[in-house]
Amino acid sequence: IISGVYSPIVDHTIELGISLLRGGNIDVQKRMLKHLKDKKDVGFFTSVAGLMQQCSVLDLDAFERCNKAEGLGMSTDTGPGEKNLHDAEFTCKLFRFLQLLCEGHNLEFQNYLRTQAGNNTTVNIIICTVDYLLRLQESIMDFYWHYSGKDLIDPAGKANFCRAIMVAKYVFRSLTEYIQGPCAQNQLALAHSRLWDAVGGFLYIFAQMQDKLSKDFEQLELLREFMNLQKEMMIMLLSMLEGNVMHGPIGKQMVDTLVESSGNVEMILKFFDIFLKMKNITSSESFLEFDANQDGTVSLKEFRNAMEQQKVYSNEEIDYIMMCVDVDQDGKVDYDEFTERFHNPAKDIGFTMAVLLTNLSEHSPNDPRLERFLEKARSVLDYFKPYLGRIEIMGSANRIERIYFEIKQSQIDQWEKPQIKESKRSFLHSVINEGGDKEKLESFVNFCEDTIFEMQHATSITGEELKLSSVIGGVGAGSILEPVKATYRTIRDFIGSLLSLFTWSNIKNTYHTFRSMTYGQLFMMILKGNFQFGLSILTLIFHIFWTLAKFLINMMMGDRGMEVTSDAVKAAATKHPPAIMPAPLALGAPETPSGAAPAGPKVTQENGGPVKTFPAKKENGLKESISVTEGQTAPEVDATTINGSVPSKELPSATSEGPNEMLLEEKFLIAESVPEIPAPAGTSTNEATNGTPTTDSGKGEELEGEEGIVAGEEEVPYETKAFDYGKYILSYFARNFYNFKYVALALAFFINFILLFYKVNKVTQAMVGGEEESTGSNGTSDDDDAEEVVMMEEDVDYLLPVLEVLAVLHSIASFSMLVAYYCLKVPLVIFKREKEIARKLEFEGLYIAEQPDEDDIKAQWDKLVLSTGSFPQSYWDKFVKKKVRLRYAEQYDYESISNLLGMKKGDSITIEDTVEHTGMLPAFLSNMDWQYQLWKWGVIFTDNSFLYILWYFTFSVLGNFNHFFFAAHLIDVAIGFKTLRTILQSVTHNGKQLVLTVMLTSIVVYIYTVIAFNFFRKFYVKEEDGQVDYKCHDMATCFVYHLHTGLRAGGGIGDEIEPADGDPSEAYRIIFDITFFFFIIVILLAIIQGLIIDAFGELRDQLEQVKEDMESKCFICGIGKEFFDKVPHGFDTHVMNEHNFANYMFFLMHLINKPDTEYTGQETYVWEMYQQRCWDFFPVGDCFRKQYEDEASS
Repeated sequence: IISGVYSPIVDHTIELGISLLRGGNIDVQKRMLKHLKDKKDVGFFTSVAGLMQQCSVLDLDAFERCNKAEGLGMSTDTGPGEKNLHDAEFTCKLFRFLQLLCEGHNLEFQNYLRTQAGNNTTVNIIICTVDYLLRLQESIMDFYWHYSGKDLIDPAGKANFCRAIMVAKYVFRSLTEYIQGPCAQNQLALAHSRLWDAVGGFLYIFAQMQDKLSKDFEQLELLREFMNLQKEMMIMLLSMLEGNVMHGPIGKQMVDTLVESSGNVEMILKFFDIFLKMKNITSSESFLEFDANQDGTVSLKEFRNAMEQQKVYSNEEIDYIMMCVDVDQDGKVDYDEFTERFHNPAKDIGFTMAVLLTNLSEHSPNDPRLERFLEKARSVLDYFKPYLGRIEIMGSANRIERIYFEIKQSQIDQWEKPQIKESKRSFLHSVINEGGDKEKLESFVNFCEDTIFEMQHATSITGEELKLSSVIGGVGAGSILEPVKATYRTIRDFIGSLLSLFTWSNIKNTYHTFRSMTYGQLFMMILKGNFQFGLSILTLIFHIFWTLAKFLINMMMGDRGMEVTSDAVKAAATKHPPAIMPAPLALGAPETPSGAAPAGPKVTQENGGPVKTFPAKKENGLKESISVTEGQTAPEVDATTINGSVPSKELPSATSEGPNEMLLEEKFLIAESVPEIPAPAGTSTNEATNGTPTTDSGKGEELEGEEGIVAGEEEVPYETKAFDYGKYILSYFARNFYNFKYVALALAFFINFILLFYKVNKVTQAMVGGEEESTGSNGTSDDDDAEEVVMMEEDVDYLLPVLEVLAVLHSIASFSMLVAYYCLKVPLVIFKREKEIARKLEFEGLYIAEQPDEDDIKAQWDKLVLSTGSFPQSYWDKFVKKKVRLRYAEQYDYESISNLLGMKKGDSITIEDTVEHTGMLPAFLSNMDWQYQLWKWGVIFTDNSFLYILWYFTFSVLGNFNHFFFAAHLIDVAIGFKTLRTILQSVTHNGKQLVLTVMLTSIVVYIYTVIAFNFFRKFYVKEEDGQVDYKCHDMATCFVYHLHTGLRAGGGIGDEIEPADGDPSEAYRIIFDITFFFFIIVILLAIIQGLIIDAFGELRDQLEQVKEDMESKCFICGIGKEFFDKVPHGFDTHVMNEHNFANYMFFLMHLINKPDTEYTGQETYVWEMYQQRCWDFFPVGDCFRKQYEDEASS
């Protein structure tokens, strides 16, 4: 590099640097920086600046000369597409190398690129980058003017534009990395450079090319590339605003640039606005009325009439839409395809624009120029408002900063699910009792983690519906109709066979055969028939029980199909975390349904770094816009997914470009454009290119290693996969848990209503002619010895079969509740318990630094799971054992820790090979981790909600034998409704004090029993109808009499026994009666009642306190309502937009889903604090508005 002149050795040196630095390798960055500082190596920076100056840009003159030469029939050594940007590959590598030097917001390197303190000569790489960007923008502008007067851009022009766009992307990414963190000095350096000229020029190009290319279907690939470049520029502009204060100079300069290019920005916003509205219009009922055939197509005239009828677009906008519309061979418009073609890019890029404008409006408030500009963008901003998450944090500079991020519609939908609302309500009620801000924030973060897991689990359940819809209507093994058809055929054949037995010919033959058989043959036939019948019954019973057993085992073990993938993730975990994502779909590709691929947390690397997982993304035959050299093809990037805890990441939008595309671009950087050779039908991409793709030595292995790809594996599309009906059934149960609860409760009410018609009849012993005489319950004294029978009243005995059917249906609903709870809630229970164990193990050293108490049964039980290979299964940090051993190995015995955690002595967690099955048990039973399953079921059976539903199901089954068991199910009314639940909780809230008070009452009653037994027995003798009843002549009877009768008597035991008038012990009886009444009736019973009443009042006060706190002060910052209500609705605006605690949870989910190499400086800061379990980033006692007012007043 020192030479400053391009050569192959320089190229390979930069490639080596990229490989060393990829993923933000901090150690390599530190060593490089130390070397440069120690050697005071001026040549490196001067050479890099020289290489930038030598990097070429588009040359319109050379392009036109080549075109003219070809037009005259003159041969040229190279085509016009290869004359321009011949060194584009090297240029991209150079800027990628500079980007990676600052990856991870390396502030020291960022500043060193700007100025090399201590060196004789200082080279400002930041300004050099801007200079090259400006040259590149001007050359793209020249090409735009060349094609502005032409209807189409020819293939050579497309190739040149694509090369220039690719280089510009790398330049913008480098600039973004220079300033993110934020690096304030680099931000100012860019602000004082000619960057704004380049931005203004690009805005003009984007607006004009967007208008030009959108009107021709063949130009959409190029439009996609321009929109991707536009997104990169918007990200760079957002990075310029990182950490800036209100009314800062950078915000003002950005506003100046946008205002100067207002016409171009308005064209861009108009494009977004038109196609963002299109989705709602084409799905409206009034629009669908024009589609008479319901085939998704309408004529051009119908399409225009439908647009005009909506009265959403102006005539000018409708004319523009009609120019963008294309028709099929029948002259029809496929409105769904047309909408998806433009809506997804508009949504993706438009969101970035909305974030930029919103950020600017809050950095430069009350700017009249910006206000006018925002008014024109109001429609776009309103569209993205529900999806624009915004939070405030206490930044690293101890200043309040605002962060903007995207909230997916699927996340909003999950937040409104009943189980999430129940968890939220439970959290808010429990957090009131937390001691201080630290405890409250700790509880809040735990709630966020649990809710994220619950939302991911619910999304994965919803995903089964999407899989089902993808195979409905298909044929073959994957068709959802196949089992229905098979069942129908079986029943039809059985009925046909049964009816064939009753044909006249068969009856005659059977009769003759029967007449010709001997008695011995008849006996053997009957014996054989009975044997076959019994065998059939036993086989049926066996299949029923075996099916139920497999059902329960499948629920216990989860999805075994993901085990191989999980192992692949573990095997790849020692590599660097991947910094790549799949290449984006083409512009017209439909958006992936949001529920199909839920977001999931990171898997943590052994060294504490995150290991991200990404889903496979198919190109669906859409060609890449960047040409590759002949014989090369971009490798298929598959996903690895961790079972249960880490579902696949959400697929990026149609125009998104993640780090995956960056790595693919690095491997196949803009070689000469060649005609695309279509692969034969049924041939994979690799087969079409004669085998595996040719890559540089080691790069293929690197790509495969980073992504955890199993070579040769390819994602099977849903259309060819056999649908997993078992998983779909479990998902169906989980989705309908609350529906099953309501159905079971309604059935319980119906059953108990029918039970009201039962009465008691007395059956006499007289049996005449086999008939039994019975009388009603009001029989005479002669019937006292008659047996009583509970039965339905005769006039409504038709309700008896109805009751039997309802009882069976209630048992089915109760069993469905049990299964649904297991599928919906038990994973969350296991996740919470595993998280608790992992956190105590890692941060408190439980079981290593300290041992739990012997009487701590829960901790002793949890110790059972530490040595299992399956732990942790639900908790997302799969390498917590490795981290714990590394953390405590220096202080405690390494071997003891390894034995405790069930780990081998090696440095990595080994994945045991599957043992060959040789036993009698099935393979899936012999391979099961029984120790983990034992612990898991121990946890499940200590979950109160599961035990309640199990009790509910048990009583439902018993109700089929005695219908009066169904009366117990009415208690579910108190459990199911939160208002009644408070009344029930008032009895159990002070449960310990209540039980102890009842014990004290029993003890005092027992003492009075002893006194009565020894001194006042004669007063407990009662005589009725000549029979003497001794109530206190044995201690047990006396004690029960005092408990049963004495406590219920209003005046105490003295009201129930004989008076002591005139008795010698009258005075002592008076003292006995009064003290019993005073101590037991007046004091102890009143205390018991008071405990229940106080508990109810306390619970009611808690509910009121929650409501009052949420309405009077902010949950996040704790500032009171009176501060914000200086302006109308100030407090509501604050808690809904600025400090909405749901947005903080969505932000944590955003961080978990986002590749860490793509973090902004603020996101990196929050993530590092979160990993350290430090909550100082929460703006406790402060907010952006308060900070601004304090600065303004000072």
